[in-house]
Amino acid sequence: MSLAVFAFVFVGCKKYDDGPTLSLASKKSRVVNTWTIEKITDNGIDVTQAYLALVPGYSMEMKKDNTYIITVTGSSNAETGTWDFDSKKENLITTPSNGTAQTAKITRLKSSELWLTETDGSDVTEIHYKKK
Repeated sequence: MSLAVFAFVFVGCKKYDDGPTLSLASKKSRVVNTWTIEKITDNGIDVTQAYLALVPGYSMEMKKDNTYIITVTGSSNAETGTWDFDSKKENLITTPSNGTAQTAKITRLKSSELWLTETDGSDVTEIHYKKK
């Protein structure tokens, strides 16, 4: 009986579609990192190489003070802004300093992986980041 209860509680701890099932690190400490793009799909089609050709050396640094900076190799313009979770910590909200807030669903959040899904009407973009 106790094994069944433990299994139910353990499986019930999974917040994000692709995991992890359980983590001792806080969600914020897992987001705070410098990220690079590992894979991007647009409506299920892998567009990683084309995207990285347009923005070589893309890097996104998420800071403890809930600010971020995005840089691209060879560009003097960096995007800065703020980030936060929604109330259930299921979505990541980024707000550029000179723009409108964007919301992305978190599907995986580990200290070395951050997977986000952005939906715009019928268009679905999945971005897999890896720790730099």
